[in-house]
Amino acid sequence: MGYPTIDKFDIKFIERTKQNVKEFDKTNKFTHLINSLVGLIFIPNEFHKKGRRTYKVDFLNSFISNYPELEKIFTGEVTIENELGNQIIQNKFFYRDNKGNQRTIYNTELGELVRLFRNGIAHSNIIPVSEGNYWKGIIVKNFENKTKEKNNDFNFETFLNQKELRVFATLIADEYLKNIQ
Repeated sequence: MGYPTIDKFDIKFIERTKQNVKEFDKTNKFTHLINSLVGLIFIPNEFHKKGRRTYKVDFLNSFISNYPELEKIFTGEVTIENELGNQIIQNKFFYRDNKGNQRTIYNTELGELVRLFRNGIAHSNIIPVSEGNYWKGIIVKNFENKTKEKNNDFNFETFLNQKELRVFATLIADEYLKNIQ
């Protein structure tokens, strides 16, 4: 029987999750990918916040636009279809800070994006976009409070397809692993 240790749990978790994101290609792979992203958002961040892990470069303070692969993912709009068959223009990135200022990928830090994803997912503000049984992508939203949530007055909204979600998860894993001290 093994013994309990948390010494390198976060590192091993990130490495294994990155491998899963790259290689997993079975039924429900998109569900698996979402679960992997959730783990990559929560576990390393909590280790860092609790002082269990530090980074050489705090990459989370970099602007989203500093990463060309993220700039491509979070720029522009996409047309999706709702349950009624209506076409909807969906922003790839919308964010309004707590002062009401609209933000862009050029003045929003990666850490803020991770926090917004974390909050959106943790509060069940994640909407699958499907074509039949195929999950094409997800919309993640964040609300500042319950009243704004009831009125659908979100301060963050994004859409990622499966490929984009995989790129985002892999980048998060790579940056954590590259910068661990």
